[in-house]
Amino acid sequence: MHHFGHFDPAALAAHPVYDGQGQGYRQAPLVDDKAGSVHTGLSIAELAPGGTLNPHLHSYEESFYVLSGEAIVRVNDQAYRVGPGDLGALKVGTVHAWRAIGSAPVRWLQMAAPQPKPPGHERDTFFVRNDSPPNDAPRLDPSRADGNLLGHFDVGQIPPGDEGRIEAGGLKGVFLKWLIDEKFGARHHRLLFIEYLPGVSIGLHDHTYEEAYFILSGEVEASMDGKKYRARAGDVLWTGVGCVHAFANTGREPVRWLETFSPQPPQENVFRFMAEWDQRAKELEGS
Repeated sequence: MHHFGHFDPAALAAHPVYDGQGQGYRQAPLVDDKAGSVHTGLSIAELAPGGTLNPHLHSYEESFYVLSGEAIVRVNDQAYRVGPGDLGALKVGTVHAWRAIGSAPVRWLQMAAPQPKPPGHERDTFFVRNDSPPNDAPRLDPSRADGNLLGHFDVGQIPPGDEGRIEAGGLKGVFLKWLIDEKFGARHHRLLFIEYLPGVSIGLHDHTYEEAYFILSGEVEASMDGKKYRARAGDVLWTGVGCVHAFANTGREPVRWLETFSPQPPQENVFRFMAEWDQRAKELEGS
């Protein structure tokens, strides 16, 4: 099972879970139960200039990656000024709040795992009584995050040439940066940054977990369950457990995306490449 879609700013709308708990907050789903997913809750979230989202917590894990704009984010008892490239993981039960600052909206990619309950089902978001987001905070310094799971990564940090790129296996030539994973402190999902240079590809494979891909720039040719797609900035792809998929950059520019895993992968056999097992079959069966 798979899904292909596109982020349309016109799809941003008030979310009923947050009624009366802030101002100017809107959300657009990218991957949820309507796409066929059971583990992934991926969306674009936005706060209008001066908008707020009151302190709250979830019974699921959440992460964010700021795409544009600036905000004050409270995490537990600390507050930080965040902007493009800043990111964080909010473990189950972590109190957090948002306040947009500046003249432009703040927009971020938001991942939730396990997948949030649809409105009208059992509650999984809870608000702190008589509390509000902070008005100001120092700029986020990931080296001084007070034990909170916060970081920063942007395209300016991609090493030049082959430095940092995978050199072996089906991922040869891919730049991969783990942003949020088990080592970072997350327990229910991963978030990573991917870049394929022109000519780089990965063969047909599948996984025991769901993946979602939000394209930031460039173009990529995707195959999912035997169907072909060309994805560009703003497009979103999702592959369910067992979906056979592949990617190739057939253009002239790098293609970059943010990718999520949910649930977290097993310790072994993370990839199952079709070509490798076809070769194994020939060796075993002599055909």
